[in-house]
Amino acid sequence: MINFRYHLVSLTAVFLALTVGLILGTAALNGPAIEAFESNIQSLRDSNEQLRSQVEQMENDLEDDQAFAEAVAPSYLAGQLTAKNVLVIALPGADTAYVDGTVEMLGLAGATVSGRISVLDEYFDPANADQLGDLAETTTPDTVTTPVTYDGVTAMSYVLAAVTTGEAAGATVAIAPGDITTVTTGLSELGMLTVETPPTGVADGVIILAGPGSTDADAADRNAGMVAFTNEYAADDPTVYAATTDTGDGNPLKTIRTDDAETVATVDNVAVLQGQIAAVAALADFINTNTVNHLGTGEGASDLLPAAA
Repeated sequence: MINFRYHLVSLTAVFLALTVGLILGTAALNGPAIEAFESNIQSLRDSNEQLRSQVEQMENDLEDDQAFAEAVAPSYLAGQLTAKNVLVIALPGADTAYVDGTVEMLGLAGATVSGRISVLDEYFDPANADQLGDLAETTTPDTVTTPVTYDGVTAMSYVLAAVTTGEAAGATVAIAPGDITTVTTGLSELGMLTVETPPTGVADGVIILAGPGSTDADAADRNAGMVAFTNEYAADDPTVYAATTDTGDGNPLKTIRTDDAETVATVDNVAVLQGQIAAVAALADFINTNTVNHLGTGEGASDLLPAAA
């Protein structure tokens, strides 16, 4: 008679057989599995070493390129901007190192820096648009017509461009030192601007230095503001927008190359010395021959330097 004890013994035998089978199967596969695993690890190590070597080679190449650029910059740039006044503007994301580098290249070209200012994040915050609009109305010099626009960034950029370049909408205007101080102090008190070298109110050209653009929740408005800011300066003087890259959604440089390619020169690799040289060379070409260059390594760039185009 088949009873519970019989079923229990049968089930125990089945589980015992399964256990023995798993042990035997694991033992049989253990060697090949470990060998395959070790082979994969070695392959990854070899690949990692190869990539590390490639990175080291690229770093060495970059150092060589930088050294070469540093060596040829004085002779290449010499005299290109002699007796020219250049306004230097840093936007949010611009690193001091490449702003300083660009100023140094301007010196090699014979230019005089007629002002150096940094426009801060708060300037492009859409929450501050009304404040900017109000400030533009109260600080516009008597010699400048107050801009008609509902966009605070555009209005204030028009006024700032006028007092720092001595031109408004492409026409020369009389700017007193007090006009410059009124505007820059008003923006500084709002935490929107810092002044490294006080503007003289005279500029033959403008270099605007930037990072990759904004990527926060208000990125679309902030990036559009940077483009509007640049266009207000471009309406007054030859202007170069030099950034670290042309990639990223809404990148102002990409927008400028698409929409304003005939009125604003661009450089997309200003973080490296070659890009700083290119920014100065592009401005010189713009001022001297009215040629608008788009330089660098990204999409829309024609070449690294104007002379090679």
